[in-house]
Amino acid sequence: MRSTPIISGLAAASLTLAATADITSVGVVSYSVTAEEFGGTSVSLNVQDLYLYSDNAADVALNVYDLTLAEAARVTYYQSSTGLGWAPTNLGGIFDTSATRLADSFVTIGGFMQDMLIPEQAPGMGAGTGLDPNFGGNGSPYPNAFAGWYNGSPPNLNGQVGMLPGTAGMGVLIGRFAYNGDFDLAGSTLSVTWNEGIGTGAEQANFTVVPAPGALALLGLAGLAGRRRRNG
Repeated sequence: MRSTPIISGLAAASLTLAATADITSVGVVSYSVTAEEFGGTSVSLNVQDLYLYSDNAADVALNVYDLTLAEAARVTYYQSSTGLGWAPTNLGGIFDTSATRLADSFVTIGGFMQDMLIPEQAPGMGAGTGLDPNFGGNGSPYPNAFAGWYNGSPPNLNGQVGMLPGTAGMGVLIGRFAYNGDFDLAGSTLSVTWNEGIGTGAEQANFTVVPAPGALALLGLAGLAGRRRRNG
């Protein structure tokens, strides 16, 4: 069965709080998808892909921490039967389904193709992503309060930002959330650590995911950067 994703929105607004090169905002791309599960069952879901946006091609995301989901985002997210939980997983072969590639919920620190409007969870994508103890475990229905995840092998630079399709600018994928009903990541809060590659100092910032203002709300959701601090 052929999968049929339908794009309904792109993050379209951000606020940069510093003139230096930074991760500047958090935003989502929202769409609907119909895909085929292992065994031939069809699933239709609403999806929000979560991105970090940046103004510097050298920025490399290292971890996300202190995620607290908004009330409207605390739902039992869809997990593909061959996806095996929140850490990105595609076993390949007969288990490589369109549901795993396009509809499975996961968190990641990059490691996905960045020139695709809907990045596919192909075998090997997001490899090395680890969950911190606050997450609630790989089988949790949704990330617990103050959840976090990280690149378990930073030298691979999985979290480096790249050019995204259209006018979105530079960014990196940090999660996919899929549900067979209405949900909304707006109002969720999280913090991020990044640097500009091996041997450079780390930077951190807090973000809140909010709807884009005015007419931009029709195009999607965007995140506004919160208070910023630097380490190193």
